[in-house]
Amino acid sequence: MSFLNTGFTSTVAARLTKKGRNSIANGDFVISYFAVGDSEYNYSGGTQSVFAPLDKDVHVKYPFWYTTGSTFFGVPTKNTITTTCRNVVSGNTGDNSWTVDVVWDENPIGLNTTLSGYTSNKYTGVKNFLGYTKSSGQTYNTGTTIYDTMGSSVTISPEEQKTIAILHYSQSGVTSEPYRFFKYDDYISTGTTIATGSGGLTDQQYFNVTIPSLMYHRSSSATTGAIFYMSTGITKTMVSKLNPRFTINYKDLVDYANNRVGKIFINHKTIVFDDEEIVAALDQGSNRVHTLTAPKVDVLVTNNDPITSLVEGKTLWVTYMLSGSTETLPCNYYMKVTGSSNNEVVTVKFNNGEFKHLNNGYSASKIYILHQLVNNGSRPSSTAWNINKTAYNTDLNNNVDNLKTGYTFTINQTKFAAATTYTSTLSSFGVERLHPGTVSIVRANDIEEMVFNVNLPTGKFVLSQNPTFTGTSKITEVALLNSNKETLVMGKLSAPITRSGTQVISVKIDF
Repeated sequence: MSFLNTGFTSTVAARLTKKGRNSIANGDFVISYFAVGDSEYNYSGGTQSVFAPLDKDVHVKYPFWYTTGSTFFGVPTKNTITTTCRNVVSGNTGDNSWTVDVVWDENPIGLNTTLSGYTSNKYTGVKNFLGYTKSSGQTYNTGTTIYDTMGSSVTISPEEQKTIAILHYSQSGVTSEPYRFFKYDDYISTGTTIATGSGGLTDQQYFNVTIPSLMYHRSSSATTGAIFYMSTGITKTMVSKLNPRFTINYKDLVDYANNRVGKIFINHKTIVFDDEEIVAALDQGSNRVHTLTAPKVDVLVTNNDPITSLVEGKTLWVTYMLSGSTETLPCNYYMKVTGSSNNEVVTVKFNNGEFKHLNNGYSASKIYILHQLVNNGSRPSSTAWNINKTAYNTDLNNNVDNLKTGYTFTINQTKFAAATTYTSTLSSFGVERLHPGTVSIVRANDIEEMVFNVNLPTGKFVLSQNPTFTGTSKITEVALLNSNKETLVMGKLSAPITRSGTQVISVKIDF
């Protein structure tokens, strides 16, 4: 627009001139002088409009004298500040689209397919970059902590983190245009208060990821749908072990009870679920929208039918699956115990109430325990899991609802030896998809502002050269000049101001 909006609230609207932009490009942008004037004021008129600053502005038409006949120029003082601008945004509305990519480093259990065939595995490098592949790459990631059914913490090391779900923004799911929503210098704001409308935002309104179809095992009641939030804790930093100058800031992603389920990489505008059960539910190939609790897996010393091959140097990996009307991915938490010189069996425990979330549209009649024995330090192979389809469903009388009151299964030598290789018929894992919910964030941008203070002492810069001048001088513009007194920045006031006494006019330039 050609004229300043009368609702413009800042003191000065400033704009770089063509000469100013050229100076920045040449590396010689230096403000040495200022000039003030009343070029756009008619002293015989009333309320008046002022042109917006233009990049073709070359100087002040009617500059004020410092003192009569001396000079038009003064020397400004400089300061630099950073201002953060924030904008509340709700994703998945209109053209806003968040994309989900589930990245697998290992095949899901029971599958013998080619990992490179998973479309989302183009992000395996991102998984490594964000610290989910090797512990040796960074200082911050000692592992993803989950809690089993009895409340004991279990650490999943980066080497054991077989899959993550990456949520990133792209226009209509087209990843080649990632900046249609975020500008390149935007980031996800980590504050917890912002003025919007008649009030501020709560922490939960400030950031949330909603998955309305998820039957979440940690839900406090048998309801469908889960919402995940930004942790109110400090912003954390990952530091490269190989180049300590490299850092990535992130915030924890938590559920309603403050259980950590992922990370928000704020500067990369990326959300990662690293809780492998939520990841499984986000992958359409799992054929389920529910998550399963992590069982408590332990060893019990006994001479009653111990597992003969569970000895020193061996690790038994354990998980389970529910059997319903259709096949679904087994529990994506892999628990483990190590053998010893003792005679041992393995117990698999579920606490009371751990399956209440399955009341909403899911039913199963059987549970199967899966296990795989490997050398210590080795990962289980997706094609070497064993399953006993007769031993454990009879324990529940073909009614998996019995698990809701808590249950313990025992893997002894007889059951272990009777197990056969598990093979899955599931397919199409790691397919890129639109996020099946919404993401609400506060989008932020740091604006670097160069501030020049124009100091007008009492009795100086009061003499107007405007041909219409009568009475008291009015200021309509401020020019910032280089050492050759060429205009690099032109500033216009939102309304003419009366020149009186000692005054300071601040001119801000945004970068």
